[in-house]
Amino acid sequence: MSTTIDVDDDSPVHPGEHHDHGPSDRTYWKVFWILVAITALEVSTYFWDVWFGESSWSLAVPLLLLLMVVKFVLIASVFMHLRFDSKLLTRIFYFGLATACIVYLVALSVMNIFTDNGNPWFNDPPPAVTPSAVVTGETGPGGMGD
Repeated sequence: MSTTIDVDDDSPVHPGEHHDHGPSDRTYWKVFWILVAITALEVSTYFWDVWFGESSWSLAVPLLLLLMVVKFVLIASVFMHLRFDSKLLTRIFYFGLATACIVYLVALSVMNIFTDNGNPWFNDPPPAVTPSAVVTGETGPGGMGD
Protein backbone atom coordinates (compact mmCIF):
# COMPACT_ATOMS: atom_id res chain seq x y z
CA MET A 1 0.00 0.00 0.00
CA SER A 2 1.45 3.28 -1.06
CA THR A 3 0.71 6.52 0.72
CA THR A 4 1.38 9.78 -1.06
CA ILE A 5 2.07 12.81 1.10
CA ASP A 6 1.80 16.24 -0.43
CA VAL A 7 4.97 17.93 0.86
CA ASP A 8 5.38 21.67 0.51
CA ASP A 9 9.13 22.24 0.60
CA ASP A 10 9.38 25.95 1.43
CA SER A 11 11.72 25.49 4.35
CA PRO A 12 15.29 24.35 3.71
CA VAL A 13 15.78 23.57 7.40
CA HIS A 14 12.52 21.78 8.10
CA PRO A 15 11.25 20.12 4.91
CA GLY A 16 7.51 19.92 4.69
CA GLU A 17 6.82 23.20 6.47
CA HIS A 18 5.10 25.96 4.60
CA HIS A 19 5.54 29.61 5.60
CA ASP A 20 3.29 32.44 4.53
CA HIS A 21 5.29 34.99 6.48
CA GLY A 22 5.88 38.21 4.62
CA PRO A 23 4.62 40.14 1.66
CA SER A 24 4.92 39.22 -1.99
CA ASP A 25 7.61 40.52 -4.31
CA ARG A 26 5.06 42.86 -5.85
CA THR A 27 4.44 44.46 -2.46
CA TYR A 28 8.17 44.99 -1.95
CA TRP A 29 8.41 46.78 -5.29
CA LYS A 30 5.37 48.96 -4.54
CA VAL A 31 6.86 50.02 -1.22
CA PHE A 32 10.22 50.62 -2.91
CA TRP A 33 8.73 53.04 -5.43
CA ILE A 34 6.73 54.81 -2.72
CA LEU A 35 9.96 55.27 -0.75
CA VAL A 36 11.71 56.60 -3.88
CA ALA A 37 8.94 59.18 -4.39
CA ILE A 38 9.01 60.25 -0.74
CA THR A 39 12.80 60.58 -0.83
CA ALA A 40 12.60 62.69 -4.00
CA LEU A 41 10.11 64.99 -2.25
CA GLU A 42 12.40 65.24 0.77
CA VAL A 43 15.39 66.13 -1.40
CA SER A 44 13.34 68.72 -3.27
CA THR A 45 12.75 70.65 -0.03
CA TYR A 46 16.39 71.76 -0.27
CA PHE A 47 15.40 73.95 -3.24
CA TRP A 48 12.11 75.25 -1.87
CA ASP A 49 13.55 78.55 -0.65
CA VAL A 50 14.64 79.32 -4.23
CA TRP A 51 11.36 78.18 -5.77
CA PHE A 52 8.83 79.42 -3.20
CA GLY A 53 10.67 82.05 -1.17
CA GLU A 54 12.42 82.24 2.18
CA SER A 55 9.32 81.42 4.26
CA SER A 56 8.97 77.95 2.73
CA TRP A 57 10.98 76.41 5.58
CA SER A 58 7.95 76.85 7.87
CA LEU A 59 6.14 74.31 5.69
CA ALA A 60 9.18 72.17 4.85
CA VAL A 61 10.17 71.27 8.41
CA PRO A 62 6.82 69.76 9.48
CA LEU A 63 6.53 68.04 6.10
CA LEU A 64 9.99 66.51 6.47
CA LEU A 65 9.10 65.24 9.95
CA LEU A 66 5.87 63.72 8.65
CA LEU A 67 7.63 62.07 5.71
CA MET A 68 10.28 60.71 8.07
CA VAL A 69 7.60 59.02 10.16
CA VAL A 70 5.83 57.61 7.07
CA LYS A 71 9.09 56.16 5.71
CA PHE A 72 9.98 54.66 9.09
CA VAL A 73 6.59 52.97 9.46
CA LEU A 74 6.72 51.60 5.90
CA ILE A 75 10.22 50.22 6.33
CA ALA A 76 9.55 48.76 9.76
CA SER A 77 6.21 47.19 8.86
CA VAL A 78 7.15 45.73 5.46
CA PHE A 79 10.90 45.18 5.31
CA MET A 80 11.29 44.31 8.99
CA HIS A 81 8.07 42.22 8.91
CA LEU A 82 6.54 43.94 11.95
CA ARG A 83 3.17 43.88 10.23
CA PHE A 84 3.28 40.09 10.23
CA ASP A 85 4.75 39.57 13.70
CA SER A 86 3.06 39.47 17.04
CA LYS A 87 1.57 42.76 18.25
CA LEU A 88 3.68 42.40 21.39
CA LEU A 89 6.90 42.48 19.35
CA THR A 90 5.67 45.50 17.42
CA ARG A 91 4.86 47.35 20.64
CA ILE A 92 8.25 46.50 22.13
CA PHE A 93 9.98 47.82 19.01
CA TYR A 94 8.04 51.11 18.98
CA PHE A 95 8.52 51.53 22.75
CA GLY A 96 12.28 51.24 22.25
CA LEU A 97 12.13 53.78 19.44
CA ALA A 98 10.11 56.24 21.53
CA THR A 99 12.49 55.80 24.47
CA ALA A 100 15.52 56.47 22.24
CA CYS A 101 13.90 59.63 20.83
CA ILE A 102 13.08 60.92 24.31
CA VAL A 103 16.63 60.26 25.55
CA TYR A 104 18.03 62.00 22.47
CA LEU A 105 15.80 65.07 22.96
CA VAL A 106 16.73 65.27 26.65
CA ALA A 107 20.44 65.08 25.81
CA LEU A 108 20.08 67.83 23.21
CA SER A 109 18.11 69.97 25.67
CA VAL A 110 20.82 69.61 28.31
CA MET A 111 23.39 70.84 25.78
CA ASN A 112 21.23 73.91 24.97
CA ILE A 113 21.02 72.96 21.32
CA PHE A 114 17.54 74.46 20.95
CA THR A 115 18.45 77.91 22.30
CA ASP A 116 21.12 80.52 21.76
CA ASN A 117 23.74 79.87 24.43
CA GLY A 118 24.83 83.50 24.68
CA ASN A 119 27.93 83.12 22.55
CA PRO A 120 28.32 86.44 20.68
CA TRP A 121 29.61 84.58 17.62
CA PHE A 122 26.68 82.17 17.50
CA ASN A 123 26.08 81.33 13.83
CA ASP A 124 28.41 84.11 12.71
CA PRO A 125 30.89 83.35 9.98
CA PRO A 126 34.56 83.38 10.94
CA PRO A 127 36.36 86.68 10.48
CA ALA A 128 38.00 87.29 7.13
CA VAL A 129 41.71 86.58 6.92
CA THR A 130 43.63 89.56 5.59
CA PRO A 131 47.28 89.59 4.53
CA SER A 132 48.21 91.90 7.44
CA ALA A 133 46.55 89.50 9.95
CA VAL A 134 48.61 86.61 8.62
CA VAL A 135 51.89 88.57 8.96
CA THR A 136 51.18 89.91 12.46
CA GLY A 137 49.68 86.68 13.78
CA GLU A 138 46.27 88.18 14.64
CA THR A 139 43.51 85.62 14.70
CA GLY A 140 40.50 87.66 15.73
CA PRO A 141 38.23 87.40 18.78
CA GLY A 142 38.88 84.38 20.97
CA GLY A 143 41.86 83.24 18.94
CA MET A 144 45.36 82.36 20.07
CA GLY A 145 46.75 85.80 19.19
CA ASP A 146 44.75 87.53 21.97
